Amino acid sequence: MLLRTVVKDCLYVNWALPRALLPPLPEGLRYEVHSAADGSYGFVSALLFRQSGLRLSGMPWVRVSHPQLNVRLYVVDQEGVPSVLFRALIVPRWVLPLAQATVRQSLACGRFRYPRPSRDTGAASWTWRAAASGGLEVSGSQGGPAVGAGPDLGSWQQTCDYFRRRDRGYLAMGGRLRRIETSHTAVSVWPMQIELRDDALLRQLLDLDSAASWPALHSSWLCPEIPLSFELGGAADSRLPSQVPAPG
Repeated sequence: MLLRTVVKDCLYVNWALPRALLPPLPEGLRYEVHSAADGSYGFVSALLFRQSGLRLSGMPWVRVSHPQLNVRLYVVDQEGVPSVLFRALIVPRWVLPLAQATVRQSLACGRFRYPRPSRDTGAASWTWRAAASGGLEVSGSQGGPAVGAGPDLGSWQQTCDYFRRRDRGYLAMGGRLRRIETSHTAVSVWPMQIELRDDALLRQLLDLDSAASWPALHSSWLCPEIPLSFELGGAADSRLPSQVPAPG
């Protein structure tokens, strides 16, 4: 099932989490782990954006636009392909029936207040807010390319490519993994300086104890526009076990 869309004002916010704090993975996936002077880490990202004109290839006249938050983990699958595991896909409540009826995709509902930086280029900063079972609030402004806490992934371009150029994703639904194939083209990237003002939703999605300190920012940028096509595979790629040991 092929879908097409244009992703608008996509904010990438990336953190390195100690391996011991990473949530368990479905069978068939393993974390892409990186070593640093103080231990081993895996990465987690929050992507805040607007889908524009999302449509099925067989129904191009039906188009949907809406904000979305997705939280993803960086993994390697059974074929050794660097991939992402979607920990959560959160959309407005009105999108849920449509998604379940057309693509049979499991989503969660939330509320959003997103800016439009590509339109409001004169603003000194922008603030993104999303709320579901908890809140997420991020404030940001344009800045120079910079990498903060966590493992070194190379140059700024190599860092962006590490997170962006992954053509395979997985979504746990109905007791199985559903595979999503996509392609990524070169797009404009604005390096961002980010302040995380509310991390409650991230903690809940990653099953982190409230006493555990959230890591400092690793990297962040905004892509004003990303043309995107992706194909939803069947739900029979891999059955999820009832229990998976925590990594490490």
